[in-house]
Amino acid sequence: TPLSSLKPPRVEAAPVVASPYQRRDSDRYCGLCAAWFNNPLMAQQHYDGKKHKKNAARVALLEQLGTTLDMGELR
Repeated sequence: TPLSSLKPPRVEAAPVVASPYQRRDSDRYCGLCAAWFNNPLMAQQHYDGKKHKKNAARVALLEQLGTTLDMGELR
């Protein structure tokens, strides 16, 4: 068969799943940061911003450490 008749392999992208604290369909409120938004653009800017990323990283770290540690053990 000539090369022009070959089709490129089909590559399917993995579905993008937002974390519970970064749901793009929630254009009104971020539960992680306790922030309210007036419109979707403000929500997008918040989710891409430093404050939200810092809070999300904090939650991820706490999940890694486990929930059995209390504040005395962290010191």
